[in-house]
Amino acid sequence: MTKHPFASLTGQDKIKSLLSFHLETREAGRPLPHLLFTGAHGHGKTRFIREFAKEITKSGTTGKYLELNSASCKGIQWFIDNVYNPHILNRDNIIVLWDESHELPRSVQTWFLTLLNTEKSHIRRVNYDGTDYEFDFCKLSMNFATTDSNKLFKPLKGRMETVAIAPYSRNELMEIVQRNVPEISFEDNILEEVVDSIKPSPREAEKMANKVANWCAIKKRNCFDSADFANLSNVADIKIHGLDSLELEILKLLDER
Repeated sequence: MTKHPFASLTGQDKIKSLLSFHLETREAGRPLPHLLFTGAHGHGKTRFIREFAKEITKSGTTGKYLELNSASCKGIQWFIDNVYNPHILNRDNIIVLWDESHELPRSVQTWFLTLLNTEKSHIRRVNYDGTDYEFDFCKLSMNFATTDSNKLFKPLKGRMETVAIAPYSRNELMEIVQRNVPEISFEDNILEEVVDSIKPSPREAEKMANKVANWCAIKKRNCFDSADFANLSNVADIKIHGLDSLELEILKLLDER
């Protein structure tokens, strides 16, 4: 494990500490828990699991990170044909992420309920259609991410350890913007106003940083001030808190009632 495996990510210190603990546990030869990452869209669930995966897959020659859209899973046989046989069977250091896992078919969630019951042994043999399939959770890590954990099969959710992404502070969002454009200097304390113009998520902060970078490239400058932001807001239709015209109109109507 690298000394600071999540140094490239801003905030979420408790999650960084938890995931680092799990990495150390794995280095000691213990199986990883089945992690369920929860949080709003754009809050970094996938980013954290990718960094987590880097630490696992780099330690083996057959290591692999597999990121799956849960809606693409059509059933247990699909999982066996498209995931187990080509990617899990006879391989180690495999980490799987089921993104938007609440969209997994109920038949698969029910089958996973048996598969993820690793309290007594890290090796599980699960039958499907007359064939036993073996899983070694010292070699495999099954992880899940969702924006709506309430739609997951509750008994299956109970097999997982929840990793809840906390809201980001204003200072953390400012740091994310600056990290994405390190060559640009923000003047007139304008970075605070920039952050106030986005919805509070890392993804939106990165998108805003890209707009700032594009503006500075057009103007051939490496600094960004209040006049730049006023002009960019006009050109790119940037509104407070990242609201769009329809959302502002709805708020206006509600205020008039």
